[in-house]
Amino acid sequence: MTEDVLEILIFNVGQAQAIFFYPRSNPKYGMFVDCAESEDCRPVDFLVENGFIHKEGDKYILSNLTVTNYDQDHFSGLPNLRDKAHIHTVRLANNVSSQELKEIKEEVTDALEHLCEIKDEYNSPVQNYEPPYSVRTYNLEQNELEAEEINTNHLSQLVFVEYCGSKICICGDLEESAWEKMLQKPEVQVELKNTNVMVAPHHGRDNGYHEDIFKYCKNLDCVIISDKELMYDTQTSMSDKYGKQVAVGVNFNGNDSGRKVLSTRSDGHLWIRFDASSNRTYKNFTI
Repeated sequence: MTEDVLEILIFNVGQAQAIFFYPRSNPKYGMFVDCAESEDCRPVDFLVENGFIHKEGDKYILSNLTVTNYDQDHFSGLPNLRDKAHIHTVRLANNVSSQELKEIKEEVTDALEHLCEIKDEYNSPVQNYEPPYSVRTYNLEQNELEAEEINTNHLSQLVFVEYCGSKICICGDLEESAWEKMLQKPEVQVELKNTNVMVAPHHGRDNGYHEDIFKYCKNLDCVIISDKELMYDTQTSMSDKYGKQVAVGVNFNGNDSGRKVLSTRSDGHLWIRFDASSNRTYKNFTI
């Protein structure tokens, strides 16, 4: 009998982000939240080769792609993904058009061309789409921002994924001034109150931190940082800063208790399991 669990794979792709959600009892609803890749890690290849992406006949099908931020380090693996699998549904913030994105960016890369294609193509709601987890997204509109604040980081989607009483929040690249406005939304305040795992905004950098987040976020198991190797002093200090906002921490790999911050740069690829009894397990894995 297949276990009723949601597995979350957070890949070590440097200062980038790729997170895959795999409901083991219903694998056709696998979902990517961001799909970056690096020279050392191509998550799409790993998922296809190991049967995580659902296959129907001779075609691989990804149930959903959600992109939190319109910067390359959140979707650099999109050309590879589209080459390997059909994307069934997408969640993309509608606060900026494809044309505006191309005008904002200094370079229109192949990955950006792919993103703009699906942004323009996937514009109709999908019927009878009921994954075994819930997803809710929030973003700021351009009219909520000052003219000088309109950039891809401030336009990030805040993504909440909930399964059987456990919830993860993926913050994109929201920066401090955008958090000021995001935290005014009552629905975001409610979401944060029940969040157990937070993927730190802007790869854990100091400009993504806002202390008021933790006025609401009181039930954290841990904070996760998806970032490259240590290059700046702030990377170390931010781990300490986030750690102070977590009360107890987690048992990591079954023998490392009280871990309040997990990081792909030091812990590698991370694996989280939400089960039907609201239990949560934290480990790393190798590719």
